[in-house]
Amino acid sequence: MASGRCHLDNTLARKPIPEMNLRNLFLLLSIAALAGCATTPPMSVTQQEQHELGAVAGALFIPQNSLLVTVTPTNAGATGLLGALLAAGIDAARRASAESTAAPILAQLHDYDFRAIMKQASDSAVGTLQAIKFSGPLDVETVNSSTQKRIVFDNASASAVLFVDVGYQLQSGNLYVSANAVMYPKANNLLQFRRKPSDSDPLDAGNAIYRKTFNYAKLNVGADDIKGDLTEAANNIASQLAADLNHPI
Repeated sequence: MASGRCHLDNTLARKPIPEMNLRNLFLLLSIAALAGCATTPPMSVTQQEQHELGAVAGALFIPQNSLLVTVTPTNAGATGLLGALLAAGIDAARRASAESTAAPILAQLHDYDFRAIMKQASDSAVGTLQAIKFSGPLDVETVNSSTQKRIVFDNASASAVLFVDVGYQLQSGNLYVSANAVMYPKANNLLQFRRKPSDSDPLDAGNAIYRKTFNYAKLNVGADDIKGDLTEAANNIASQLAADLNHPI
């Protein structure tokens, strides 16, 4: 973005800092770090696009086989190479400690299939859409690459294809789930809605007609509740996506 800043929800961003308690501020900053700074602005489906859309094919890209355990990176500041090396050493020690602490949580997930839960939640959510209809259940892809996305796109028999990249992690004891959703047109009547058309690559960023990021966060999760927390996260993310697609601009 031109400002070089991460995009945050406008409602939250407009609140003066003193009105926000520290818990909510921590959540907000951590979610922003998980989602990363958007290289392209979000886009909603317009009413005209919704009217022109035929059946949509969808795919969930979830390359992770298990919950990722991370820590908030140490800020080395302007201390040069030595500071960066010290910060890296500190983070390595903190990651080892975090993984040890997270062992009981990971043990609870040995028979838990987040991909299957996310697919079930997504299929149920998009099934409630009033105007946009999907051609079938969402596929689940375990390889998230431009090549694999092109294969999925080329093989889809639909007017447009929706890709949803999903990541989930335990960061410093808190659960974060993020989903980046992007829709690309295939039908000729939808090509007019491309923001910055590129005929050389149908999956070029300028060809997208929809782009949104959805986040879920929960602080201080424990082993006893981690399965329920992940299921809640999957349902929450899927519901956010469906609600957004249901309300064109």
